[in-house]
Amino acid sequence: MAPLPVKEFLVNNRVILVRFGGEMGIKSRQTRSRMINLLKKNIKDTLCQFNGLKIHEFRERVIIYSETDIDLDHPARLIANSVSGVSSVSPALVVEASEGTIISAGLSKALKVISSNTSFAVRARREGKHAFSSMDIARKLGAAILSSHIEGIKVDLENPDHEIFLDIRGSLAFVYSTIYKGIDGIPSHSQGTAIAVIKPNYNSIFMAWLMKKRGVRVIPVFFKTGKSTEEDFLKRAQSEFGEILTIVSIEAFLKSFKRSSSLCLLCQIHCEHVSQKIASSHNITTILSPTTFNYKNESMSLESLKILDENLHLSVIRPLQLGYLGQEIEIEDLNLEPCCSNQSKVSIQPFEDFNPKILEEILSVLPKVQELK
Repeated sequence: MAPLPVKEFLVNNRVILVRFGGEMGIKSRQTRSRMINLLKKNIKDTLCQFNGLKIHEFRERVIIYSETDIDLDHPARLIANSVSGVSSVSPALVVEASEGTIISAGLSKALKVISSNTSFAVRARREGKHAFSSMDIARKLGAAILSSHIEGIKVDLENPDHEIFLDIRGSLAFVYSTIYKGIDGIPSHSQGTAIAVIKPNYNSIFMAWLMKKRGVRVIPVFFKTGKSTEEDFLKRAQSEFGEILTIVSIEAFLKSFKRSSSLCLLCQIHCEHVSQKIASSHNITTILSPTTFNYKNESMSLESLKILDENLHLSVIRPLQLGYLGQEIEIEDLNLEPCCSNQSKVSIQPFEDFNPKILEEILSVLPKVQELK
């Protein structure tokens, strides 16, 4: 027997519904098509640990489904947290886009998630031609839920305790109650490749994450400082970007210059020069490095930026993190203390002990750097 067409196979099955990042909608048709194909590839790579998942594009959505019965919540969260170019993700049930079928499926979902003496709302959106409007179907499903056996429930469209969502697209309707917010932006790998200077602090990971959101393929070079929680940062970098090009220990360097008041600037120069060497050896022409002004007790002066740029030969992109509150990615599990134990705060400044001689000394130790991996 021939297999069912994908659209027919989806009916009455659970899927992962992926919505594109809003910025992709303003691209030209050719660019948009290229980005969608790249997005599907990135999703496939992210989900390589899950066997049997299939990816299908359907009416401005990416649908992920399995021919076997597996829990889709974990891969849905993984996509939302890891894949740029995704606005949001929902595990959903697929049904035929007829009024009776949608209301029946929506009521069944409501009975599972809405508890007694709480409030709810039905949110519906449509794409295509149907015998009903979005408002009609939402109102009828809401009435069916109110008539159910759930005690003490009420409708609250402003601040409900529970929400039931209907995404009706052509001949299919997707019913769900959970939305995982995605990274948004545009697909990674669509804007070239760059090495990221990553140290065991939040801002360097956040900087690289911002560039990933802009479509850059980010390859971290991780600098180990001896910080007690640096393995947590290394794991986070691996989970966010998928690959670590090189791990470099700079503990000996930090000990050599630990009495310098300009230690943070010296460390930054050292790490960027090491990254420059590594980038050149891998034919990568761009480096990403954090530029933070007074965020989480970290600062970098304009004078420091001038010194750094005068001593680097590759293109260095320095995302300006001023104004970001760090809420775009979860940070609760990361230690926000400085990168190493030698400084009470990260302050990338040229203090009174900074001079051309010490700069020359920093550059002279570069050939002694041992790359680990």
